[in-house]
Amino acid sequence: MDLDLTRIFVKVVQLTSFSKAAQLLGLPKSTVSKAVSRLELLTGTTLLVRTTRSLTLTAAGRAFYETCLGPIQQIEDAMKSLDGSDSLLTGKIRLTAPEDLGSQVIAPSIARLTQKHPGLSFELHYTDEIVDLVRDGFDLAVRIGPLRESRMKAKKLGEIHLIAVASETYLKSHPKIRTPQDLEQHDCLSINAVSESAKWYLKSKKESAQLNVRPRIVSNQMTSLLKMAGAGAGVALVPSYLCIREMESGELLRVLPGWRSPGFNVSLISPLASTSSARLKMASDQIGSAVAATLSRMRE
Repeated sequence: MDLDLTRIFVKVVQLTSFSKAAQLLGLPKSTVSKAVSRLELLTGTTLLVRTTRSLTLTAAGRAFYETCLGPIQQIEDAMKSLDGSDSLLTGKIRLTAPEDLGSQVIAPSIARLTQKHPGLSFELHYTDEIVDLVRDGFDLAVRIGPLRESRMKAKKLGEIHLIAVASETYLKSHPKIRTPQDLEQHDCLSINAVSESAKWYLKSKKESAQLNVRPRIVSNQMTSLLKMAGAGAGVALVPSYLCIREMESGELLRVLPGWRSPGFNVSLISPLASTSSARLKMASDQIGSAVAATLSRMRE
């Protein structure tokens, strides 16, 4: 099979465009389109479904792309290494992550990376939605929770635990909270409740509790809950990593020390093995270490 055809196919998928791939490769658009058609003919398999506005991978096309992406990247990096004026630690890395984790933990680590390696650039997309890394052309993703079965390369970085916090002002003006059940009588600040009540799950070393709280305020963003708790609006159940500074400064106090939510896995995933390119390995190592270090600070 012609390696050039495979490389052209990979670039079309990465850029989600025949025109952009042609521009990058310095080829006529017609040549790029014919190359993909030729590859489909040689393999006897439809790889892409083309419409006037979009390109969609077939199941076979997705599997083929994921298999070929790593080797193609390695070949391109090897070619770069032959040029003494070019560094492997150059190029753009596209990353997606949950908003709060991204802005609070990942962003500072990326800032340090760009200072240390001027040839690197990043495009960041923060969302709590599950992004299709292959279709949308992302190199890395940080995910919270269970991972779907796929061919993606995954590395567990740690766990997120939610803890209950409130301001001293709020706690002084409301009944004492001695047990998890006491929270059901308090003003609670909750993430994305789908009804008038929300279930909070807490556990200690010996016990567990399921609480039916009635949120006073509901938000789709943890950071906003944290700010409202600091302003005295109520008790918020938020990730421990998110409120380290507020607890250290005394702006927030931990409610029910020793109780926390069950852990949610945090993973770094990529369509490629981190060893497939120097820049991907560097970014994976630095971002993974930053996230793991932050999560371990609040480990009980």
